[in-house]
Amino acid sequence: MKKNGYSLIEVLIAIAITSIVLLTVVTLFYMGRRNVYSGKQMTYGVSVGTRMLEDLSALTASDVLTSFNINDQTPTNGTVTVYGLAGTGSGKFDFTNSVGRDTSVCDASVTPINCGANDTGKYLAAWKGLLDPTKLTNGQAGIVITPRNVPATPPPTCDSPPCPWTSARYLKIRAYVSWDEAKNRRRIAFFDTTKIKRD
Repeated sequence: MKKNGYSLIEVLIAIAITSIVLLTVVTLFYMGRRNVYSGKQMTYGVSVGTRMLEDLSALTASDVLTSFNINDQTPTNGTVTVYGLAGTGSGKFDFTNSVGRDTSVCDASVTPINCGANDTGKYLAAWKGLLDPTKLTNGQAGIVITPRNVPATPPPTCDSPPCPWTSARYLKIRAYVSWDEAKNRRRIAFFDTTKIKRD
């Protein structure tokens, strides 16, 4: 006797196989969209960081100190903490014997943007203006400046040793751009450069 149609078991197996395939395809679309969104944010963050490096490249070591109000008279060296680094385990990274400047102090509600007394060169204000909130959620740009190769014997021009800024042979500068990619997921991009004392 010939059977017409499908049995209940055959229909259930077909539905199960179709569900697995559809679930896989939907997951691929979701992950693909998320990766594209993440890539767009990273590309924009890198473009801001590249602009920061271009701005810094035009400055001498002395210009950097002047532009961010760093001097030997005010003891400013300390530990600068940058948050948002998931790979460190603690979610933060400490830079010892350094000074940090970032756009979190900027007031963007006024024109021109005001970033306080430590932005005499107006670089923080310019970088704050680059952080489009529609492209980077809670975007922040900053730099960490560390004096390197400070001589044990300060030069005669040093008024109050150890004078780490004016006597350092070079400055290590780490620029960064950070933003919230998703809830509880902070992303950060670092850009390093150095400034050799030639003056």
